[in-house]
Amino acid sequence: MLLRFIIPLFFLSSCKEKVIEFSENNCKQNPAFIASVGYNPSKSYLSTSEERVMGLQLIESEMPGNPQARVIRKYQHPSWRKAGWLASITLDEKGNIYTSPAPFINILDNPIANNNTIYKVDNATGEMNEFLKLPFADSINIENPYGIIGMAYLCESQTLYVSSVAGSKRHTEKGNIYAVNAITGKIIDKITNVDAMGMGINYKRGKRELYYGSGRSSNINVIQLTASGKFSGTPTVAFSIANLGPRGDDKVRKIKTDQFGNLIVYGVEFNFNLIAPREKQETIYLFRYNEEEDTWWYSP
Repeated sequence: MLLRFIIPLFFLSSCKEKVIEFSENNCKQNPAFIASVGYNPSKSYLSTSEERVMGLQLIESEMPGNPQARVIRKYQHPSWRKAGWLASITLDEKGNIYTSPAPFINILDNPIANNNTIYKVDNATGEMNEFLKLPFADSINIENPYGIIGMAYLCESQTLYVSSVAGSKRHTEKGNIYAVNAITGKIIDKITNVDAMGMGINYKRGKRELYYGSGRSSNINVIQLTASGKFSGTPTVAFSIANLGPRGDDKVRKIKTDQFGNLIVYGVEFNFNLIAPREKQETIYLFRYNEEEDTWWYSP
């Protein structure tokens, strides 16, 4: 994940709605420890997907984002391996990093009992420690080695949204989406019995919304959020990536909002089974919003 953030001022709103600037949820900052260990923040990025490297890694490159560019050097804090293989990262307005265990190939380095734990990397020291252990399912089952599989951050309320499929089985949906106060570490709200994958925040018609992919289908669902970070109303289907891309049945790994209010959806194969990282083929889908019809449309 690149750590170079552009903060343009942009909003999506009808003239009758309160204007909310795009920058209100574009607060994420570079961790201070990047410079303190002697790395150039403008040429460095943090990764949890380096082949044969478990945990988090800081990489300085001649051209971040280009896999063919020459890597200048690499750094790994001693604590960054303590949680085994990791999922993608989420940053807050101070540069703190949130992540969670994500088993690859097998669970030898990722015991199932730890996969519902949020870890936090301190922006100043770079040390990673347990932040919050989410409630676990009544029983651990071998059909599903996963726990936390999605995160998103709402800057306004300093709320971390975390999706977990712990306790779900191949044909039984028992997951939850938690709203966690990032300051206190307390759960302030949750949606039950939903297996959600990649998540992202967007502002549409002056309202804050959480979009999330389903672990059971190619649908992307949406639910409104309050100013305090809690859920408002019930989730609805916003759009789908079914029959799109080379596979046609992708699930959502990540959702991002660009500076124009478009949704960028990262789709991968997912069937609750462990797949080696090099076998995970990812497809990117761009969706634009039609304000007149209040719909999202796929833009190839």
